[in-house]
Amino acid sequence: MGADAAISDHLLYHAETETDPRGAASGYATLREWAQNSLDMYKSELCRVLFPMFAHVLLDLVKKGYAEDAREFYATHHADHMRLYGEDLAALSALSDPEHVLTDPVARKFLDNKVSLKMTQYSFELLVKFLHAQNLISMLAVLNAHLCVEVLKGEPSPYEDEKEGSVVITGRAPEAQRKFNSIKGRWGLVDSCLEIERVKQFRKESKEKEKEAAAKAREEAKKSKKQKKEEAAAAEERDAAGGDEEMEDAPEKKTEAEYPVAMLEDPPNVIKGKVPVPQLDYDAFEEALEDLRWRIRLSKDVLPTVAFFTFTHAHGLLICADATGDVKHVAGGFSDSVVRVWHLEEEDEDDKDKEIPVDRDAKTPRSIPMTEFVGHSAPVQQVAFSPCGKFLLSVSRDCHVRVWSMELKICLCAYEGHLHPIWDVQWSPFGHYFATACHDRVARVYAMDAPFPRRMFVGHLSNVDCVAWHPNCNYVATGSADRTVRLWDMFDGECVRVFAGHAAGVRAIVFAPDGRTIASASDDGRICMWDLRRASCVISYKGHVGPVYSMDFAGGGNLLVSGGADDTVRVWDATVPADEVEKLKETFPTKNTPVFRVKFSRRNLCLAMGARRSTKE
Repeated sequence: MGADAAISDHLLYHAETETDPRGAASGYATLREWAQNSLDMYKSELCRVLFPMFAHVLLDLVKKGYAEDAREFYATHHADHMRLYGEDLAALSALSDPEHVLTDPVARKFLDNKVSLKMTQYSFELLVKFLHAQNLISMLAVLNAHLCVEVLKGEPSPYEDEKEGSVVITGRAPEAQRKFNSIKGRWGLVDSCLEIERVKQFRKESKEKEKEAAAKAREEAKKSKKQKKEEAAAAEERDAAGGDEEMEDAPEKKTEAEYPVAMLEDPPNVIKGKVPVPQLDYDAFEEALEDLRWRIRLSKDVLPTVAFFTFTHAHGLLICADATGDVKHVAGGFSDSVVRVWHLEEEDEDDKDKEIPVDRDAKTPRSIPMTEFVGHSAPVQQVAFSPCGKFLLSVSRDCHVRVWSMELKICLCAYEGHLHPIWDVQWSPFGHYFATACHDRVARVYAMDAPFPRRMFVGHLSNVDCVAWHPNCNYVATGSADRTVRLWDMFDGECVRVFAGHAAGVRAIVFAPDGRTIASASDDGRICMWDLRRASCVISYKGHVGPVYSMDFAGGGNLLVSGGADDTVRVWDATVPADEVEKLKETFPTKNTPVFRVKFSRRNLCLAMGARRSTKE
């Protein structure tokens, strides 16, 4: 049941005859006072309609040429919504001319789309009866024309979640979005992914060990009692003849290491992917499997070790950073349009002929070979190493995507198709494909063998700030300043999920290794975990102060690590049910260094990167 069905048709007639927006401003003040003085049980739901009402009254005042009344109305009531809608208010406060309303993207977002709200039936009836009783026809007109209310059964909860107080415009009616989010998806892992290959290898090794143990047991059983007695007698003679000395010289018996790969407790579903994916080259594939063999098993009781890469004298210059899965290279993108890569396992040219012992307690850092990649003409917004570590992607405000070779140390290609700044780029789990997030509200997918995009994902109401690939490569997720996360099907380019609930723009997103959940973080420091099948938020994490810049799941999916502008790396338990209280497991503060990137190596070493602020700031 929506607002259109609940309000009678004669209200539309009154809405058409209502021409003075200054009356709507006074009507809003009456509605605001009543909603804020309502009973606590209904106050949260009734106050939820105030911000969209506020926005449309303000826009109507500006459109009709009442600029002075609009400024007075904004100054009187904007403080009520500053905490949840600061970004939208900043844009609305700048509107002063009717032409601004027609061209401003935030204004068009409100005018072209209905706001979706959820209210219990009794709360909605209270609202409509009050508007009728007070003859607030202008408010009824806004409710009918610009709001889409999903009426729920039951009583409102006295413990309303904070995220339910924010209004998110998705461009879809609640009923249509619910049907849209119920589309069946392919959330499993493909047969060729590294996790599944390692599981196959482990099972094969286990069967071989079982066969060897069974064969050895049969040989032991075949030995006669006489042979056993002879062996026992020979052993006694060796002991009597000084066998202790021989035992001292004998090498210690080596035991095989325990298989440490963090197996998922809930076995992943294996599916057949619709998108053709390439295979890693043989050497990279074997090296990745070997890393998975010795991966540390992390849990809420065994927390990760964090290796922090600090870029000194780079605060205000460093914008982004990344490292390879084997931690051989670290890259940084800078505001001077240069991409710099440090080669951690190579020797500096000046030190190759010198025999300098490594002093791990030295106060000064050792010299690390570094390569500068010059080609961009504007600040570099993101860098990303390919899964094999042989290529590096970089995107910039110059609207170009470049791929660099780590072996040749040159730019291999510049990809076209963007006319606006690019904010993010990420490789697919298998390489070859990569996705970009652009200021023009569009995400694009490229393949290395073509200069133009293979897919374009259109639907966000504001600029796309981040992208992430599903582990099976069949889906791409995008996060936007419109406060939503959307999931796109790579096969047909359609949007199959819309997650709405953040009170600020989405800054970072990452999929869990099992492909069943996705985590998103916003500029207000909130992290939400979404279930892909049910299209709902299952866990919400609070702890960061300010924007969260980066997140990553540990191998195995038991822990989530996040880093942000509050100079901390935080570890969260990703297995805690929603009704549990304890979720934050550890906080690692830095020395006055915002965390731009967190990432787990293939062996589950947590890597964090950032540029230290000056102590004078």
